[in-house]
Amino acid sequence: MRGVVTLAVAFSLPETMPQRDLMLVTAFTVILVTVLVQGTSLGWIINRARPAEDAAALPPLDLHAAEHAMFRAQLLEVEREAHDADGEVIHPQLLRRYRTRATAGEAFDGTAEERNEAIARHFDVIVAAVQAGRAELVRLHRAGQIDDETLHDLEQDLDLEELGAVAAKG
Repeated sequence: MRGVVTLAVAFSLPETMPQRDLMLVTAFTVILVTVLVQGTSLGWIINRARPAEDAAALPPLDLHAAEHAMFRAQLLEVEREAHDADGEVIHPQLLRRYRTRATAGEAFDGTAEERNEAIARHFDVIVAAVQAGRAELVRLHRAGQIDDETLHDLEQDLDLEELGAVAAKG
């Protein structure tokens, strides 16, 4: 037994039991030493052992490749849904957006580190644009040009955009 269960069992002993106090102190000491010793030494042991990663166990696609595959699948679906029965484009903005997303990573030449830096800079610009949009909404609201409901609806859109950018940046 370890942890709180040990202490619970020790507390459940009848008070009339000889040396109950010693058992309580011992249980508490065992818990404390176990937590302290294991908690402070586990990271050191892992660093010393340096377990090797099994290359065969790693998935074949990295984040960038999986994201690219996802964007291509999304584009295919949007291309199917963006046309009416006569073949006319009814969602041109969606087509442009998903085509841009699907092809954005294809032209990148560089290392994974360079790609990550470029992505971080990209999302920094998005976050800055969200902040500028937020400031403009506050200005419009204070000037009486938009009502509370409009302010809150647009702030919610900005919140979602910002959350997405922060999450994508990593």
